[in-house]
Amino acid sequence: MSSITIPFPDDWHVHLRDGDMLDAVVGYTARRFRYSMVMPNVVPPITSTAEAEKYRDRILASTPDDAVDFRPVMALYCSPDIDLADLRAGIDSGVVAAVKYYPAGATTNSESGGTSLLAFRDLFEVLADTDTRLLVHAEATDPAIDIFDREAAFLEDQLAPLCEAMPELLVTVEHVSTRAGVDFVATHPQCAATVTPHHLARERSDLLADGMRPDLYCKPVINSSDDQAALIDAATSGDPAFMLGTDSAPHPTTAKYGPKAKAGVFNAAYGLEVVADVFRNHGALDQLGAFVSSNGCAVYGVDAPEATLELSHEPVDRDLATDLSTSSGDSVVLFGTEEASQWTVTVHN
Repeated sequence: MSSITIPFPDDWHVHLRDGDMLDAVVGYTARRFRYSMVMPNVVPPITSTAEAEKYRDRILASTPDDAVDFRPVMALYCSPDIDLADLRAGIDSGVVAAVKYYPAGATTNSESGGTSLLAFRDLFEVLADTDTRLLVHAEATDPAIDIFDREAAFLEDQLAPLCEAMPELLVTVEHVSTRAGVDFVATHPQCAATVTPHHLARERSDLLADGMRPDLYCKPVINSSDDQAALIDAATSGDPAFMLGTDSAPHPTTAKYGPKAKAGVFNAAYGLEVVADVFRNHGALDQLGAFVSSNGCAVYGVDAPEATLELSHEPVDRDLATDLSTSSGDSVVLFGTEEASQWTVTVHN
């Protein structure tokens, strides 16, 4: 199979930032994806319905006119600052679609996160009562735990007790990165998971073997080839619990290539081609539409799109951008140029 037409895809985990970075990156997401679950870890974090509405307005104001049908979906940052009555009102109005839990100190702008999932049980009861999903960055922060084992440790120590205590709570394990994460989702019916292009297409030797590559550094980190194989098996299986969430996360090169690299891979430009390449290489291109389009619609209870998108496996006869620049002069590296050079993407309205 050299080409495939799929329902217009969704991205169930994306970082659009704010200000001039938002202006520079939102078009890459808006032209390729319909529903996009926008992460709330901007500065300051989004913790109220009013803040979510204002952020959504800023996103839409920055969205280019040629976007097909872009619909940003807003999440609140799990914090003691959330007013439960406001949360319920935001859910009822359709403004708030989820709440995102960050372990404090785990990743970019997570300083306001929590130290225990069960400490937010009152908040999670509102989510369970309204069938609203809890999004979880599943990564332990104890420095004594090996960085490659931190997803498994968090799942065992934090998320498993919560799922046992509240089996009615719907959970999305974000950017699952290990075999342990895949197995956890498979054995917990209330859980779904997002999987990123970079965790599907790369393993830790790509990150470290020929010198540290800051452009591939993310949280949770890209893990072993065995973990990568488990992610590919899950994504290509058709299992409706697994869906695309790019975790596209732009950082300027000044932050990526300094003494302490910021965690994040900007893949919005070519992430779809990267995923298509993985599926093609594993003889599963016929399952691509389920992973990038249908599964997320079912998990989040949204209608299937009317538009379609065609991917054709053929060399691209043009120079592909390898970076972008913001209006303030920051440069951001684009992930997936090599895979994108082998694919042509056509949108059909």
